Amino acid sequence: MASSNITDPFYSQISATYSGTVQLEETLHFLDLAYPDWKTHGELGSFAAEFVLWVLDHTSESFEKNPFRNYLKFLYAEIADEYSNFKNSQAAFFEIDCMTLFEEQIIFSSDDIDDLSYEFQFQKFKASKREENAFDFLF
Repeated sequence: MASSNITDPFYSQISATYSGTVQLEETLHFLDLAYPDWKTHGELGSFAAEFVLWVLDHTSESFEKNPFRNYLKFLYAEIADEYSNFKNSQAAFFEIDCMTLFEEQIIFSSDDIDDLSYEFQFQKFKASKREENAFDFLF
């Protein structure tokens, strides 16, 4: 479930296009402040790099044409407006991914336990995965 930064095309594009830029710094800074768990699977998870790239691409024209203060207002508004859409997409993906991983990793046969025990074990597995970071943004 945890994505490798190096092989993720969105992360690679961020690195190639925006590494070391004020835009990237401000985007990551705001996400860390406003949504401290944004990189975990319980939030944006594997969609984190895609979201950051979307934000950077979507706000780059404002960065070039507006005073910095106006750019920041636009940046923060765009992040706040789109965050929940990406989070909802991640939630659906996360649920499917957890089911697949759980089935691959269980050491017992689902025929050996009742539905209630199976569901309990699955929810416990999912909760442990939800806390994991999908990305470490190291630029």
